[in-house]
Amino acid sequence: MAKAELKREPTGKWVVRDSKSGRFVEVRGADSMKSSQLPLKTSVDLTKPIAEQALEDDPSRSRKFSVKN
Repeated sequence: MAKAELKREPTGKWVVRDSKSGRFVEVRGADSMKSSQLPLKTSVDLTKPIAEQALEDDPSRSRKFSVKN
C-alpha cells in the first residue's frame, strides 16, 4: 500500500491526493478536535473496533459485574 500524499492548502484545509483521478480531495473533519479538551490517545488504531481498544487500555474500567437472578 502506498503512502497517501497529504498536504495543507493555504486556506487551512487538509487535502489528500486521490490515487485514481490524481486530484486533491478535502479531508473533512481533519483537526476538528484540535481545540477540544477531550484527551485523545494516539495509540488507538482506527481500523479496529475503538470501544474494545479503549476498554483494554483503561485499567479503571476493569470492574467485576455481578449478575442478579
